[in-house]
Amino acid sequence: MIKINRYKYFTILLFLAVLFIGATLRSPISSIGPLVPFFKEELGVSNSLVGLMNTLPLVAFGLFSPFIPKLSQKFGMERTLMYSMVILAIGMWLRGTGGASLLLIGTVIVGFAIAVGNVMAPGLIKSSFPQQMGFVTGMYSVTMNLVSALAAGLSVSIAVAPGMNWRIAMQIWLIVPIIAALVLVLRIPYLRSRKKKVFAQIDKEPKESVWKSKLAWTITLFMGLQSFIPYSLFAWLPIMLTAKGFSESEAGWLVTVNQLGIIPVAFIAPIIAGRMKKQSSIALFGAGAFFVGLLGIAYLPNAAIVFYLILIGIGAGTTYSLAMMFFVLRTQDIEQSYQLSGMAQSIGYLLAAVGPVCLGMISDMTDSWSLPLIVLMGVAVLIAIFGFISGQPLTVHQPAHKKN
Repeated sequence: MIKINRYKYFTILLFLAVLFIGATLRSPISSIGPLVPFFKEELGVSNSLVGLMNTLPLVAFGLFSPFIPKLSQKFGMERTLMYSMVILAIGMWLRGTGGASLLLIGTVIVGFAIAVGNVMAPGLIKSSFPQQMGFVTGMYSVTMNLVSALAAGLSVSIAVAPGMNWRIAMQIWLIVPIIAALVLVLRIPYLRSRKKKVFAQIDKEPKESVWKSKLAWTITLFMGLQSFIPYSLFAWLPIMLTAKGFSESEAGWLVTVNQLGIIPVAFIAPIIAGRMKKQSSIALFGAGAFFVGLLGIAYLPNAAIVFYLILIGIGAGTTYSLAMMFFVLRTQDIEQSYQLSGMAQSIGYLLAAVGPVCLGMISDMTDSWSLPLIVLMGVAVLIAIFGFISGQPLTVHQPAHKKN
């Protein structure tokens, strides 16, 4: 029998916790879209309410993110994450238990719990895996997107299976945050054995607020814009594809293909970024993949639709992973990383929340998806600009003449 010393055992547990936390951050959202026809018919909800459901998690991310560092100061980082996983499971269960009101209440609870994971995961990685930040961030991103793709692709199959329904298909994914919470529970003896809390470094406000940093605002805009495209497509890509002549089932699996395109680069991009002094070229690559993929969906033949969707997935995986790395590469310490993550995800997700609503309104006004796709291509150009600036070798509040 292989013996693992105490430190390695608890480090492995923490790595597994990071992976399971990552697995919870998108699957509760991606699993909803394919189930809309089922609960819309049974509950009699309107398109407006469905649109609100798509927007609520992003609004919750934006509203709650600035307050999450305070929770870590009070409870410690790992305990806060553990509690958030329990809350997430409760929210996911509530969504499938009643009518439209519980569906919305559960969605808000889910949004709060995911916001905790979104903000705290980069700081946890920076503090616990300082020598393997690129690798751990890559694995975290891969797990997030792999489980998200599985949730999107399997939810309908679960809903129509014998003895199943849309409620079970919606609730079944709560097993993931439960596992994440249990792994963190196993870490409690280690936390108790330490004299300081896992995140006791954050015992006071930063000397200078990241909200006053131009670089922090640039990273925040990069974070928001790179989220604007995938979350807009979460809401509307299936309808865009059916408008191009694909059946609903074909559109569902094409969405899964798009999600799977994220996975390889979500692993590779942060590792490469961690080894480079400047990450501007990675940002330009991701933005370019977004632009070409969107151009293909808008104007090019359907024969290469899989290629275009994979390109969009590559763009999403590259830019999201890079945004996560900016939280650790562009900060001087763990405390600052935590604050930048909260700021960028607060403003960024509020910006992303505008996407599904705006694209829906533009489509209604033009009776077409061409102009919404052009808008997204414009966003890809902005991602390139802000990503190029964010990729320069500076840290927050560091003078421009003192580069790393």
